[in-house]
Amino acid sequence: MDVSGEAQPIELASTTTQRLRGMLFRDPDEVTRLLVPCHDVHTFGMRHPLDIAFITKDGGVLEVYRGVGVRKRLKNKHASMVAERFSRDGDWLCVGDVIKLGTPHGNNTYRRGEQK
Repeated sequence: MDVSGEAQPIELASTTTQRLRGMLFRDPDEVTRLLVPCHDVHTFGMRHPLDIAFITKDGGVLEVYRGVGVRKRLKNKHASMVAERFSRDGDWLCVGDVIKLGTPHGNNTYRRGEQK
């Protein structure tokens, strides 16, 4: 997300196949993938660093990792979902943010939420 607070696209990965694929075999893009349910991710087989955020079932951001390299495993037993994107500079999610899915137009986006 950029400093202006502009909404960014999210792709929901809710099936086993979608969650297993995650970012694997993808070229860098601007999309954030939200893996649901998920509390454990890895970067084995990845070709590019990732930004990863662990999120509660209510949308609260618990932990954020930027620039996670290859062959890493991260988990948070309190998370219900994980947001991941190809690593890039600029603002993104921060601990304490709240994500909300859905808009009046049915598009999934995220915005920096209120602090808990």
